[in-house]
Amino acid sequence: MPPPSRTPPRPHVARTAGPPPPREPVGTRHPGGGGQAVRATVKDAGGNTIGSAYTTCDRNDRTAETHTAFCTGLVRITNGAGNASGEISFSAVLPLDDQATVPEAGAFTGVANGGTKAFDGITGETRFLLRSANSYDLNFG
Repeated sequence: MPPPSRTPPRPHVARTAGPPPPREPVGTRHPGGGGQAVRATVKDAGGNTIGSAYTTCDRNDRTAETHTAFCTGLVRITNGAGNASGEISFSAVLPLDDQATVPEAGAFTGVANGGTKAFDGITGETRFLLRSANSYDLNFG
């Protein structure tokens, strides 16, 4: 019997890696996909820092109508509610605007691939909600 799905505290992820890459014309070719890695600070709903997030994205679809990137990531919570700690792995196809690598979509869904410690057995959706240009709310499970 699989373990019950656990819903961790709803972390607010604030991107901490510098400004977005420069804008490029639609259809610009990127040999090898043009990847990007980001480290972010994870905060709880009250704005307290509770961990870090690490993502790697690779642009994989770019036409005049669509622009997406496949991203994998890890949220490491070190001081969550009730001193919860552990890691959550996720993946998602990130919708981007048609001329930059800056997320445009207000909300999108990915997959929670699993977790460790307090988040052991977590699976299901990873929901992303854009708060500002460099900040998302994440909800797992």
